[in-house]
Amino acid sequence: MYLWGIYNLKESTRSLLVFAVLAGGVLFFFLAQRPHSVCDSQIELFLEAQKGGIYPQQIKNQKRPALYGRYLESCRAGNSPGACYELFGLLRRVVRDLDAAPIQCLPEMAKVESLGSTLSESIELMALLAWGSQPPEAGLQKLGWLETSDLALFCSLKRKSIQIFGEAAFDTLRLSSQAKLPGEAVVIRDGLCVNCETRKRADETLSPEEIWVRSLFSVRCDQY
Repeated sequence: MYLWGIYNLKESTRSLLVFAVLAGGVLFFFLAQRPHSVCDSQIELFLEAQKGGIYPQQIKNQKRPALYGRYLESCRAGNSPGACYELFGLLRRVVRDLDAAPIQCLPEMAKVESLGSTLSESIELMALLAWGSQPPEAGLQKLGWLETSDLALFCSLKRKSIQIFGEAAFDTLRLSSQAKLPGEAVVIRDGLCVNCETRKRADETLSPEEIWVRSLFSVRCDQY
C-alpha cells in the first residue's frame, strides 16, 4: 500500500510537470506573438482590396493572375491614352486604397509584397511616356500626351512612394529612371532603325539640370 502511494505520487508529479511544460509553451507562444495592430488590419484590407489588381485572385478552384502586369505591358507598348486607360484606372484604385490607411501606417506598407515594384514601375513608365522618343523641350511639351488627371495620378504615386519608402528611395528611383530616357531621336531609313544599337541616352547628351527641367519629375506636384 505504501509503495502504491509512492507510485501514484510519482505519476501525479510527472503529470503536473508535463502539464506545466505544455502550459508554459502555450503561454510563451502567445506572449512571443506581436499584438495585431491597426496597421496590420489596414495591410490586410489593402491586400484583400487589390486581389485581381496587383495580386492574383482565387475564384473557386481557379487562380486568376493579377491584371497589373498585362495592363503595364499594354500601356508600354501602345503609349497612348487608350492603351494606358486600364493601367491608370488600376493605379488610381491602388492610390485610393493607400489613402484609406492612416498616415502613421504608411511606412508599415513597405513590407507589403509587390507594392514597391508596382509604384516604382508605374512612376518610371509615366516619366518615359511623357518624355517620348527624344528629349522634349522644357514647358508643356515635357508632359507629352498626359492629361491633367494623369499628372494628378503621377503626383499621387510620387507622394505615396515617398510616404512609404522615403525621400532617398524616391531620389534613387528618379535617377535610375532618368538614365533610361532617350537622348536622341530614332533614325529610320528604308523602314529600318539605323541608330537603335548606338542611340545615346539623355544622360549622354544633356546635363542633369537639363534632364530635370525637361522630365516629368520636375512637375510641381503641389498643384495636383
